[in-house]
Amino acid sequence: MQNVLVPNYIVKCVLLLVKNILKLALQNHKILTMINSKNLQSILSVVVAALILSSCGSNKKSKTELEAEAEVYEAAEKQLLNEIDKVVHDMPPPSEVPYMLMATGAEFNKELINPIENAKNYYNSADKAALNLGAFASDIGYLSSYDQAQDALKYMEACQKLADQIGIASAFELELMERFEKNLGNKDSLANLINYALDVAEQKLEATDRLQMVALVLSGSYIEGLYLSCMVLETYPEDLLPEAQKNIILEPIVRVIIDQEKPLDDVIKLLKDLESDPVIAEVIAEFDILKALYKEDLKDVKTRISEGDKTLVLDKKLLADVILEVKRIRTEMVQ
Repeated sequence: MQNVLVPNYIVKCVLLLVKNILKLALQNHKILTMINSKNLQSILSVVVAALILSSCGSNKKSKTELEAEAEVYEAAEKQLLNEIDKVVHDMPPPSEVPYMLMATGAEFNKELINPIENAKNYYNSADKAALNLGAFASDIGYLSSYDQAQDALKYMEACQKLADQIGIASAFELELMERFEKNLGNKDSLANLINYALDVAEQKLEATDRLQMVALVLSGSYIEGLYLSCMVLETYPEDLLPEAQKNIILEPIVRVIIDQEKPLDDVIKLLKDLESDPVIAEVIAEFDILKALYKEDLKDVKTRISEGDKTLVLDKKLLADVILEVKRIRTEMVQ
């Protein structure tokens, strides 16, 4: 078979381009967010192919040079993984928001969580399974914070099946399930166990370079926790108390929702590291709308809070657009 020669100037141009991209990627997060690990692998594959073809007519490339170029690629990929890992670990665990809701004195409402019967709807879609694995994790946090232990166990079993759909069933292994069942009377232990299970799931996905699944699990958990907060606020009886007393009771829940703007920024940052994936791109579009509404609805609220403005009333009217958008996103996620 006749060797195909690639002009050396083409190979040099390709190498120069990739070296510059990787160098910038290591120095500039904005460039890095455009290059996920799969993009980098694709780029490296092109370079390696060009080198192989070129070597058919020339032996100028030494083994040392090729190893050096591979090291540059590995360093850039490691940098990307470190960026993603930081965002993942800055995110609140799935039990955090439900526990904050419970601490405000809000009553338990089982109608708010994603019905367990919906689990079967996600078995044929890895993307849906990942999103709703995250959602169910937050639902378990909600159930366990209100001592709904038996229902929490059922949701754990559903999580195990969803994890199996995305190839990480071992994150919900038998030992973990048994520990969960033995601690049904201890809501703090249950919260720790579901946080641990989701952390293990994320680690296993990262280890197999399935970062898109990590992002979807986190997105599902975030939206479900925010949805529960919004619905606790929205479903509070209008005529139970005088307006002033009601606002005093609901103010802590309004604050919980306001405080979720920072985690939203973190989720979007993670997603944009992976936006070449079409499903991730759709989630980014939805979350960007939510982010814009947060900024619009709360453009002067945080300033007034920090200044201790006593005339500021924290009620659900401040969050009307945010609540509406959260409900829309969550409906699409669980259907």
